[in-house]
Amino acid sequence: MSTELHSTALLLFLRNEQDEARYKPLAGSQKGSAALFRQFNRYAIKQARRTGLPLFVIQGDQQVGATFGERLANAYQSVFELGYERVIAIGNDCPELSTGLLLQAAGALEQHGLVLGPTQDGGAYLIGLQRSDFDHAAFANLPWQTDTVYEALQALAGGGVAVLSTSFDIDRPGTLSRQFWRLPLVLRRALSRLMGQESGAVFQVQWRPFHLTLLRSLGLRAPPFAACL
Repeated sequence: MSTELHSTALLLFLRNEQDEARYKPLAGSQKGSAALFRQFNRYAIKQARRTGLPLFVIQGDQQVGATFGERLANAYQSVFELGYERVIAIGNDCPELSTGLLLQAAGALEQHGLVLGPTQDGGAYLIGLQRSDFDHAAFANLPWQTDTVYEALQALAGGGVAVLSTSFDIDRPGTLSRQFWRLPLVLRRALSRLMGQESGAVFQVQWRPFHLTLLRSLGLRAPPFAACL
């Protein structure tokens, strides 16, 4: 690993699990949704720690600001103020985010002012910034949580931008259903266990016979049928 990466930190920016469940009701109940995001959180933390880079988790009440943009900008600022020259922010809703991809982003951030991981819906699952390219006010006032934020982020790249592979984020039940088989095996196993816990209807996902066959082939418990959104 390059010695330059020691000046790079990872920032995992999260709501608490109960708030996440209310904002993104992916399961058939509040309890089920919170349990799902608990698994996503554990997976993201594990992938981040495997990089060997310093990891800061700023969650729930630790976030400061009136808007999402202010809270995220303040989180970046707090890590920069600790002396890091580069900060890579991620969330918990892109299960394809791996240790290897995080290290790729860290390497790219040595040469560019901005590194982005775009999502299919116009957002970003990863945002890496050099301290010299960070403008708190401009960053806070971007059109966050819209389908134009990726384009707006690119305009901030005074030191050039590196773009990672496009991925997806899990923000609604239909996405979880469509992308289930792209999730890492460890997450598929964990979610499949959860699917059988709450009166047979935790996740509101359409399970086709092919899915059930593949679950059995993996040695997993097949989930009960539930309503499809």
